[in-house]
Amino acid sequence: MHSLVKRKIGLLGGTFDPIHFGHLLAAERAREEFGLEKVLFIPSGVPPHKQKVFASKAHRLAMVELAVEGNIYFESCDIEVKKKKVSYTFDTVSAVRRFNPDAEIFLITGEDAFYDLPSWHRCGELARKAVFLVAPRVRKSPAGIPAIPFLEYSFIDSPMMEISSSGIRGCISGGKTVKYLVPDRIFEYIRRYNLYDGE
Repeated sequence: MHSLVKRKIGLLGGTFDPIHFGHLLAAERAREEFGLEKVLFIPSGVPPHKQKVFASKAHRLAMVELAVEGNIYFESCDIEVKKKKVSYTFDTVSAVRRFNPDAEIFLITGEDAFYDLPSWHRCGELARKAVFLVAPRVRKSPAGIPAIPFLEYSFIDSPMMEISSSGIRGCISGGKTVKYLVPDRIFEYIRRYNLYDGE
């Protein structure tokens, strides 16, 4: 007799400019708490909400690949970096569902991005395709839970880490340490290719 329990796949998208311990911890806590079979880390190609991306697609993907190495539940995914047009979460979720029709999709996102959900491309349809797992932030948005029909969400039981990619870039350009903010191999990669020095 076949089990009726669906596979659970987590998606964590972002510019990852660079990826840091906040991303990795949120993904690991979500995986453990909600029984995710795997978490796909998906660097955006041309992100719709960001005005500027500092490292190239190739560098950001390479850093993600290095960061997830060694965790059997984590995988990098290049579905968005291969696209030349704007990367929308709706399109990415739709593609993952096509390749995994038997799976339930969970979107891991930060609290600030979650409150901004009404501005996302085709957010109403997206809410029908995925469950949102929200990583808490210290500085909460004044906005309430998005009023979107069929929206399913849960907050991840995770420490609130105020680590940001922009803060890390600022430290690097200012000559300050980023140890314990990013994995050592990521910092070595950034240093090898002189990323963010001129920000």
